[in-house]
Amino acid sequence: MLKAVKYVGAMSKGKTRPQLFECDDGQQYVVKFMSNPISPNANKLLVHEIIANRLAQRLSLPIAKGEVIYFSKEVIENSPQISEFKVKPGPHFGTIFYKNKARPTNMDRIKKCKNLQEMAGVMVFDHWVHNRDRSNNLWNLIIDEGEDENKLYMIDHAGCFYSSRRSKEKLRDRAPSINFHWGKTYKNFRPLLTQKTLFKHYVEKIEQFPDAEIKDIVFSTPGEWEPDPVELEAIYEYLTFRKAKVKEITDNLLDEKF
Repeated sequence: MLKAVKYVGAMSKGKTRPQLFECDDGQQYVVKFMSNPISPNANKLLVHEIIANRLAQRLSLPIAKGEVIYFSKEVIENSPQISEFKVKPGPHFGTIFYKNKARPTNMDRIKKCKNLQEMAGVMVFDHWVHNRDRSNNLWNLIIDEGEDENKLYMIDHAGCFYSSRRSKEKLRDRAPSINFHWGKTYKNFRPLLTQKTLFKHYVEKIEQFPDAEIKDIVFSTPGEWEPDPVELEAIYEYLTFRKAKVKEITDNLLDEKF
């Protein structure tokens, strides 16, 4: 677990008003707190962030790496700028910060991404974990711009698993349903992803994801964020059940008119 060491500043975007901190690895992270008056269910959303982040890393998807970050009483007291968030000592969630980040609003910028084809995996993954936000939200993707080439990363997974409305009852009731998501973000990328094999590759990776590894990831969630193991069990069951449903996504994505 990383440790926060110094407050850097506020981020300009984000409904939960994330804050930028330097951690003991020398990197800067965009931090979301488990206690946040602006978002009463902040701890629940951090559960979704860390689970989706670790699943995506395991699938070699282009995700901005997320970390559990420990905030000490001393760091909190030395950061009066975050007093309104009523931050308590303990684990919070941070995503590594890219200084040269840009949004995928420019086709030349998109085409310059060396990992552009991985966007097919992002689309499939979003349907597996029921993250409907990214399909129509350009703020849930960033492009790290370089001189010769760019790299695409997905961020923000608070909306997975039905967001703050998540419950064990809802997860078990809706696991069989794959709701097709389509929006302006996908429309920007879909014309550049013409090979069906791109999507099938990620479908197969999810289908072959060992249940035991999924369970380890789900139950590695800090207890301060989700103290109820029954809720975590429901997330695990949701993911394992939907592995067999993900193949339905490929034809929908390829048949969609753009």
